[in-house]
Amino acid sequence: MSSLSEDRDAKPAQFTTIESGFAPWSSKNGPDDPYKDSRKLRDNYKHIGDAYDRNQESANAWEIKEPGPYLTHIKSLTPTWKTLRYLADWMEVGTTPLRWQELTKLERTERAYRAKVTYIEYESATASKAVEIDHSVKLKELLQSLSYDAYKETPMRLFIVEDLSQQVIELLGARFDIDPMFFREHIDDYVWHNVRDPWAQPRSLMANMKHRNWFQMRNMRLRYYKTEKEFQDAAAGANQWNVLRRPEDDINHWKFADSADSVVAVMRTRTTLWIGKDKQCKDGTVGIILVDPTTTQGQPLWYDRANWLLTPNMNDPPPSLAKMSESWYQDIINMTKQFPWFGHPHSRGINPQVLAKPAIYTICAEWLVVCDYVKARLSQIERELEMPRLFRSKGDAIDTSLKRLHTWRRQIPVFKEMVTETLEHALPAAARLAASHSTQFPAPTSPRSVQTIVTDNAVINFDDLTGYEDIVPDFRRVLAAVNVLQERVDRLTAIVTSEISIEDSRRAMKENHNMARLTWLATVFIPLSFISSFYSMNEDISALKTTYGWFFLTAVPFTLLIMVAGWMIGTESWTPWRDSEHVGIFHGKDVTKKTEQEKKEKTTKDD
Repeated sequence: MSSLSEDRDAKPAQFTTIESGFAPWSSKNGPDDPYKDSRKLRDNYKHIGDAYDRNQESANAWEIKEPGPYLTHIKSLTPTWKTLRYLADWMEVGTTPLRWQELTKLERTERAYRAKVTYIEYESATASKAVEIDHSVKLKELLQSLSYDAYKETPMRLFIVEDLSQQVIELLGARFDIDPMFFREHIDDYVWHNVRDPWAQPRSLMANMKHRNWFQMRNMRLRYYKTEKEFQDAAAGANQWNVLRRPEDDINHWKFADSADSVVAVMRTRTTLWIGKDKQCKDGTVGIILVDPTTTQGQPLWYDRANWLLTPNMNDPPPSLAKMSESWYQDIINMTKQFPWFGHPHSRGINPQVLAKPAIYTICAEWLVVCDYVKARLSQIERELEMPRLFRSKGDAIDTSLKRLHTWRRQIPVFKEMVTETLEHALPAAARLAASHSTQFPAPTSPRSVQTIVTDNAVINFDDLTGYEDIVPDFRRVLAAVNVLQERVDRLTAIVTSEISIEDSRRAMKENHNMARLTWLATVFIPLSFISSFYSMNEDISALKTTYGWFFLTAVPFTLLIMVAGWMIGTESWTPWRDSEHVGIFHGKDVTKKTEQEKKEKTTKDD
């Protein structure tokens, strides 16, 4: 085990030397630091380097002198699996290396030894029991105490982990010889990467993913915050997590129904499952689920996810119902404890599906809430377009509707990608890794199927979903809903854009009318000024009495004459079709007046 407290004496730069600017990942951003476009963003590569040039000075500063066996194993793989370098750096820093410059020694130690784990052991003859672990030292003691009775069936063990830490990765990885990519895929969450990002992760081949003993599901979560201050506190709290996640304002506040200062935040979430064998305990089945934390601020949107458990009958004994909507982590634990939900609750057999189904069902139920929420926001925009006089006062622009649409234009393609990955990879992997004992693996019937020989008589079909057929229609329903939402967003974007163009045209026309009025006003004074200038050449003041009479006698008719001439000239230029044969354009064709000669010729032809 690494001697972390002794090897981390190297102090990072003082906070006064940290580059000024805003960083969404920074644990030092206070609640008064909103995500404003006008703020200067901090340079992400200044202290850690980029994908092409690593900052060796920082790497030497955070390096652990006596790493544990699992960290040593990861470092040995980095020349060939280059993306594991970021995992090694993450473990040595204790969180994302981006925070290295602002963490004190005490904070680094706390992050490294942090642990929040629930351990559940399943045996055929006894009820499952759960153990809560709140420190890495307790996790180490538990792993050392795991044993088995040679005369009994090997128990199935499950670890549910919230957040991650250096010691949790070291202990679990070394104990069960876990693929390091399992942890690498979970520590951060980016939809796309900049060309210099050292944490960039290339997409894996499906041919490789089908042979892993772990899989990952991505989804979106929603949370309601009553005030902007509460949301900023939640964003600051999320930066205290080790894994890189953050809630984002959906920028879809609707003043006609939402509270004045409320915020609905969306957060990308990853749930990663590993199912393997414990070589030290007679190859007993072990499952590890990595789940994301939940902010203490805020509340679930509406009434949170639908509870898929069957309601008890009136005459049934009162069941031990767990409180739902506590946190993402706790809800998955509660559903795991109550499994099986639709079968025989008193069955003594061990069903490996308990390792995967609670998380899969929870994710699917959350997706349905997300789809309903996006549908509501799009309906509000449609309502504004349908009744502009009610929802837009005079002077309000429709640009705000387009800005709200941009959020979903960016997010919905990501939704589709997440759900598609779950259907095409996660569910088949769950059926392969966490199948019931009675499941038979039929031979592939599709040329897309990939088969591998496990024993002389067993053939695994990697496209098989046996045991998970009940949840597949729900995920397909989610995918269909996402496709419909995508179509609505595209249609609304075109409508809103055309509405903006029409409003701009009306505004320009109104300005032209105002300019025309000003032009006429100036035209009225032109002849008056001319006549007054003409008569002002007389220096005899006593003669001006007669001049005034001649001024009005000549200026007024002259002004009227100029106005009539201008009106007639302007009318002819504005309505050219009155004196021309051109009528207009109808159905894409030029239409002109027919002359009397043309009419006579047409009548003759008809006769």
